[in-house]
Amino acid sequence: MTNIIYKNEIIKRKFFEYLINSRGFSKATIGCYEKAIWLWEDFTNKTDFIGFNKTKAEEFKTWLKDKRKTHSEESVSLSYCYDNLRHLKTFFEWLSKQAGYKKINSTDIDYFNLSKGEVRIATQPKGKVSPTLNEIKTLIESIQGKTEIGMRDKALISLTFLTGARISAILSLPMKSFDKENLIIHQDPTYGVKTKFSKKIVSALIPFSYKEPLNYFIEWFDYLEKQKNFQPNDPIFPATKIENGKINLGYYNTQEVEPFFWKSTTSVRKIFEKRFIQAGIKYYHPHTFRHLLIKEISKLPLTEEQKKAISQNLGHEDVGTTFGSYGYGKIDEERQVEIIRNIDFEGKNNKVIYQIGQDDLRQFIKESEDRKS
Repeated sequence: MTNIIYKNEIIKRKFFEYLINSRGFSKATIGCYEKAIWLWEDFTNKTDFIGFNKTKAEEFKTWLKDKRKTHSEESVSLSYCYDNLRHLKTFFEWLSKQAGYKKINSTDIDYFNLSKGEVRIATQPKGKVSPTLNEIKTLIESIQGKTEIGMRDKALISLTFLTGARISAILSLPMKSFDKENLIIHQDPTYGVKTKFSKKIVSALIPFSYKEPLNYFIEWFDYLEKQKNFQPNDPIFPATKIENGKINLGYYNTQEVEPFFWKSTTSVRKIFEKRFIQAGIKYYHPHTFRHLLIKEISKLPLTEEQKKAISQNLGHEDVGTTFGSYGYGKIDEERQVEIIRNIDFEGKNNKVIYQIGQDDLRQFIKESEDRKS
């Protein structure tokens, strides 16, 4: 068994190297493939991958559908099954082309597929839950006081609202990434900014009617630059300064910051959660600010060029990703019903300005020809 586990680990490592160097996948994406393979190993009790066949694929599919959510008696979703099955399908398709594994039948790999009906259910767009503009306003204005921590948190939430940028990018922004004169954030990987797929994104701050967040962010930026003497490569949103208590009995929050980047997004997500709770509002994770931004912008009568600009502002290469497949193009069900109820299906409100028939048209043409002659 030990030899088999070692053999499996070696081939998995080669597969992950393939995903990184050939497919260009991120660590997060590779983690999804790794979890899917773990499920397969759990089901097969870590047997050799060479033993794969269609029977095992079918049995695994049934096993996966019957799986329960962690700490719950509820079954996992079809979307969960769909994602793990497609990841495993990619793995075994690659594996079947490797030396020592070519006996794996490529047709058997297709048995990882769900039924067409199940695929439709698994891939149907999900409603995007996001805070309202009023909730965001309440959240930001609830952060009182002039401690460095309070000012930072207020500015952090404000910039997330103004840009819809991903939290990993926001936390890695250095001071030089902000063009104060033009109100632009340069999400530039060469500055160390952690963007999705390492794309360079130029984000103009969105001019919502709620103007205060822009002031809070600029106030914080000026404070760091003028009072704290932060340099171009220092973080816009620095980590909290933690110091030892008396006789090293523990650590305490100094309510100050120091010029160090956060090591992960976990602590910052907790900041969002803490601030939502303090404001008496249901917690929405940072990415939902992105949903809110597009939801509000979608209400505007935008030109195609304006839609493209918004899409690029969010780091999307395709407008369809922003307003369609990304989930923002779907009208809320309540709004859908409201629109339908307000349509004048009977045409009672339509005013007929002028109606012309065939005889009238012939007469008009004849009179025109007479005038020419």
